Amino acid sequence: MESQKSESIRTNRRRLTRRELLKATAQLTAVGIVGCNGVSASPDEWVSLFDGRSLEGWRASENKASWRVEGGCLVADGPRSHLFYEGPVGNHNFRNFELALEVLTKPGANSGVFIHTRYQESGSPTAGYEVQINNSYPMVGENPEFRRTGGLFAIQDVFKAFLPDDQWFRMRILVVGKRIRVWVNEFPMVDYVEPAVPPRAKNRTERRLSQGTIALQAHDPGSRIHFRNIRIRRLPDDANPFAEPRPDVTPYGMTEGLIDRLSMLAIPATDFHIHLRGGMTVDKAIERQAVTGINAGVLENHGRGWPLDTNEKLAAFLDGVADKPVFVGIQVNDRDWAEAIDPKLLGRLDYVLADTMIMPMPDDSSPPVKLWLTDQYTIDDPKAWMERYVRHNLRVLSEPITILANPTWLPKPIAHLYDELWTEERMRLIIQTAVERGVAFEINASGYPPEKFIRLAKEMGAKFTLGTNNFDDRPISLARCFDMIDKCGLRGRDFLLIRPKARSNAPR
Repeated sequence: MESQKSESIRTNRRRLTRRELLKATAQLTAVGIVGCNGVSASPDEWVSLFDGRSLEGWRASENKASWRVEGGCLVADGPRSHLFYEGPVGNHNFRNFELALEVLTKPGANSGVFIHTRYQESGSPTAGYEVQINNSYPMVGENPEFRRTGGLFAIQDVFKAFLPDDQWFRMRILVVGKRIRVWVNEFPMVDYVEPAVPPRAKNRTERRLSQGTIALQAHDPGSRIHFRNIRIRRLPDDANPFAEPRPDVTPYGMTEGLIDRLSMLAIPATDFHIHLRGGMTVDKAIERQAVTGINAGVLENHGRGWPLDTNEKLAAFLDGVADKPVFVGIQVNDRDWAEAIDPKLLGRLDYVLADTMIMPMPDDSSPPVKLWLTDQYTIDDPKAWMERYVRHNLRVLSEPITILANPTWLPKPIAHLYDELWTEERMRLIIQTAVERGVAFEINASGYPPEKFIRLAKEMGAKFTLGTNNFDDRPISLARCFDMIDKCGLRGRDFLLIRPKARSNAPR
């Protein structure tokens, strides 16, 4: 009987999801891109929480004038306030449910949707979870707000701002048992399972799943935001949270509560070294990001003889990944790449990654050699070669790159001389140059740089990123990266924050 019930729930959910997607598209077509007139949903499937005319069923906290109905929309515009649903649907007490709504942000807006919460007269709701809404809130001050739309605020965050302001987008939140899933415009953003004992900061101890109402946020006087078509579909209390299977995250080095602890440390955990090759795709990167909570940065190699060897190919690559919830970069392999790339295309990149694994051999005037191909060269004098290699590192760091991958890597023929060749003096020179140039060091899943370099770099004020450097679409464990975070005491301030560039909503 239980298996039959689970199958029924699973089948019904899939049918409704497709229907809702078609219905939402039809609604957007009918009302236009900025219109606010809602369309009623079938009462046997979805129930509206907002009538499009009044605040009936909703209760505002503290600065109540921050909420109004305008053109069929709920509008948040003013000092901090939260609007709690206290209407008759489900006696405003929801456990398992699917919530759907449409949102439009104005430039600089910050807001959120709270679930499993309860009314409180002042402050941000302490009970339940917040699904973040933030497309362009400025990253300013010592503690900039870097958490973006679609993330589970300070629990499993999204760091890429990928939605434009002044355009409607769809958000869907599914809560079943201890599992929370979030979609934005049908992109999977979060697939989170609450641990048995969730790690929580002292001010977030009530960030737990139980049951409760829905609330919307008016964040500050500069945050204007519109909501419409707010609907809910209640699910049985015994619904199976895994009727739609969740991928296993252990191959990625994820342990229970890990993403929660990284969020407590304000670490913007992102793998910026995901190559789109060997079967790896943007969609797979997005799906993994939702399940693991480790954000994704996708890239392709740029340079002569590499996939992106012309501006036309770079433009096609950028068009293929545009407007998706992942960071987008390139790995540069030629030393004149900055002059070769059209500045307009360079401006569309979130980051540029480089390494030092291609170097002229046997001398500085020779053609570049891929140092991992050890049959292509010889190193007769390791100490003399190391002097050239350090200069090569400094040359790469002089370029307008964002991340240096595999820092202090050595080719296999001399890797056993690491401690002798990579002296503290040489490490300090590389680190100081990177700090001065604003280049972050990648902590790679495969072993570079070693712990002593990371500790020294942290001491000298360097920034870090995480990277897997995949060759195909098979999972790669980031356990070594997480281990370095713990051993070296890294915190959010030690990591690179990618700041969004000004964007235009006009077609490219």
